[in-house]
Amino acid sequence: TDFHARRRRRRRRRRRRRGPSEAPPTAVHGYAQRPRSARAPRWSGALVATPPRRRPASSPPSLSGEITIYSAAMTSPDRKRRLKSEDAEDRLDRVASSSFEPPPAKSARLLPPERTTSAAAAKDESVVDLVHDGDGVEAPSDDEIEFVGVTGKKSVRFSEIEHEVFYFKRDPAEQHAFPSLGAIDEDEPASAGSSGVRPSSDHSRATDLYTVISSHHGRARRELRRISKRDLRAAVKHGRKLPARPNPRTGEPRWKFAHDGLVYITDSTGTREVTSYREEIGIDPIAVSNEMMDRHAEVKALLKEQPHLCTGHTFVVIDQSGSMRNSDVDGFKSRSHTAYRCLSLEFVSEQLSQTSPDNLFAESVTVIEMRDEGKAVFERVPFDWILFNRMLKRPEAVRPSHQGNYCESLVAVRDMILTEVNTLLSDDIEHDELPIFSLVWLSDGRPSDGSRASVLKRTDILKHLCETLKQKFIFYAMGIGAREAEFDVLQSMVNTVAEHGSVGSFVHTGTSAVKLSQTFSQLSSTLTSHRTTLLGEENNNSTSKVKKDFTMRKTGKTVGLKMPSIKFTKRSHSFSRCRYDKTLFAGGTAPWKECDPLATHGADGVEVETQPFGKGSERLAYRFNELKGGIQVGKTMVAKNSLHVRASETRDSFHKEFARVQDTAYDLAEHFNTAVRTAPELQPATTETKAPPLKFSLCHVYTIKSNETKEETCYLVEKMLQGKFMKYNTNNGYVKDTKARTMELKNGREVPLEQFVQAFSHWIYERTEHEMLVCDLQGVLNEEGRYPEFHLTDPAICTRRGQRFGKTDLRLKGIRSFCKTHRCGLVCKGLNLPRL
Repeated sequence: TDFHARRRRRRRRRRRRRGPSEAPPTAVHGYAQRPRSARAPRWSGALVATPPRRRPASSPPSLSGEITIYSAAMTSPDRKRRLKSEDAEDRLDRVASSSFEPPPAKSARLLPPERTTSAAAAKDESVVDLVHDGDGVEAPSDDEIEFVGVTGKKSVRFSEIEHEVFYFKRDPAEQHAFPSLGAIDEDEPASAGSSGVRPSSDHSRATDLYTVISSHHGRARRELRRISKRDLRAAVKHGRKLPARPNPRTGEPRWKFAHDGLVYITDSTGTREVTSYREEIGIDPIAVSNEMMDRHAEVKALLKEQPHLCTGHTFVVIDQSGSMRNSDVDGFKSRSHTAYRCLSLEFVSEQLSQTSPDNLFAESVTVIEMRDEGKAVFERVPFDWILFNRMLKRPEAVRPSHQGNYCESLVAVRDMILTEVNTLLSDDIEHDELPIFSLVWLSDGRPSDGSRASVLKRTDILKHLCETLKQKFIFYAMGIGAREAEFDVLQSMVNTVAEHGSVGSFVHTGTSAVKLSQTFSQLSSTLTSHRTTLLGEENNNSTSKVKKDFTMRKTGKTVGLKMPSIKFTKRSHSFSRCRYDKTLFAGGTAPWKECDPLATHGADGVEVETQPFGKGSERLAYRFNELKGGIQVGKTMVAKNSLHVRASETRDSFHKEFARVQDTAYDLAEHFNTAVRTAPELQPATTETKAPPLKFSLCHVYTIKSNETKEETCYLVEKMLQGKFMKYNTNNGYVKDTKARTMELKNGREVPLEQFVQAFSHWIYERTEHEMLVCDLQGVLNEEGRYPEFHLTDPAICTRRGQRFGKTDLRLKGIRSFCKTHRCGLVCKGLNLPRL
């Protein structure tokens, strides 16, 4: 046609203008082309496999291999037959992966054009040249090919038997003549400089032209981790080439190509695949000091020796069946790595970073890996940074395998929980003081034990745990995987827990690392909320009480001001005064020893202010004076009565427990003072100083009875403490840490005086074999005498078994609160007390 004629004329004119020495253009309409002199020859005698036609840069690459076969009669490109196969590339890889070095007599060769006809005549001597198709497979022997069909057309079929592959090196002329068919040359420099980046000449080549010879192991890893062969070629082309760990069996060196989150390991030639994986998100371990290691060992021993101090025990069951090797979560090598890393970062680290370590000192964690059986890899480990580092390193030391049996792991959890619960209950621990038991279950599908008997067994175990622990048992189930239908068993387990009075929750995180991270964050918040409930600052029993209506006394400059008060005299009232006597209490009689009606000689009445100057958790404090002729005599004292509206405030119904607590603390303080005086490491540097003793005020109960109505009013009265009033610790965990006044010891060290008060609580706890704790210590440091003294009042005693010392006895709650905030100092060490 005229169009084609004009096009031919234009081409001739361009060739004449260009001249004979210039090369033709290298790209036409987006296709990369070779000069005609360098294109593949159309040999008439040999069976030649040519590479697939190059695609334009804008079109997506095809995942299926293309092989074009030319026979002796197929000299024209119009008669070629193109065979397409989706797995042709992997079949060529299997041929190459089973190759070995051939004997020299059978090495393959290229036939010159003049001998192709005679070679094609003999079927046994046919030469097949499968030149690099992008996989680097060269010249398989012709027993790998089955010739099918007649009339000049030949098909290629690869057999499934093991093959021998014979290699040859093209001479430099052929390599120059076929640049698009070249592979990574073995003699080529491995890297450019020290950066690990390949020379820029390689980056000009198309990605599909880089050789990747697969292996059975490498192919399986790619399918598991969803990595394509093109990703490996891109890593070779664009990635950093670095030395990898050598072969552990032979010592042969290996190369590592890292690119775009992908790590590709090859042999020493850089062409044969060993393995590949997705590069993980980098999480650095925490630097652990010797002090942290010592603290970890001490807390672990403390939880073992004193299990009643434990506030929460979390069991984590992680599925380690073979399917957890799947690499379908972005940023992690496998599902197993995802579970452990998110558990470390969002569960352990989140709580350690957001809350004080004191709140987690009695928390323990047990990790169970679920395979054919449930095996505890970490048992009752303290909740600290040591646990974080161990969980971070665990996926590198474990390989998911075998099946995932739910029943075996659930039985292991049940046995551990019931053993701990029975130990606590046998030690007279109340049910509401049991720690919280949390079960976190991570799995990626249905259990391997899916029989009806296994389902009934799992249901019975969960029912038993719910009936035993009630609200103290929490069950969290997390599903990792793409299909939500695989987690109907986990959902049914959660429903069973919720139906029987405990807390249950299920979340399907899919393959999203973000959603898994958010789920662990919510879990951490929930556990923190339950922990706050267990170690709350207020006593739940006080919420239902009604407080009295009162106005606090004015503070500041009150000299000369007349405060409102009420006066009682002998004309209208009768008086009696008594003190608590422990010997009478031990004998089973009324524990009151009668004293003089009034403490001051000649006094005939009392005056009590109606506005309190102090307020505690249970009582109000008023100024109290004795009167003689209507005038105040003696020293000002403190009268205390109930903060809440009560039906009766007699000495037996209300004041007896407070008097008993103060009298018990007085006796214990005397024993403590003796222990401090005789401790060699607590001796003062000079005789002019000595360790301050602790003294609790002795109290009396004043009973005022109206002569007309016979109504009685009782006050617990003690002396007024002079000085700056301080609260050193409480029964809800508060500990004051000040260094206002110190004392020099004989060993040259200085000890803050407040440490003697904190050591008193610790000393009582150890001397009573963890049965009793004296806390809520408050008072003044009296420095008026020759030696300083601590004058204390209104303590609280917490006991492990029952509420034996009144409303301020918070039992295990108070003991746990003190132990989690107490810090041992020089006085504790001087008394040889074990560290809390």
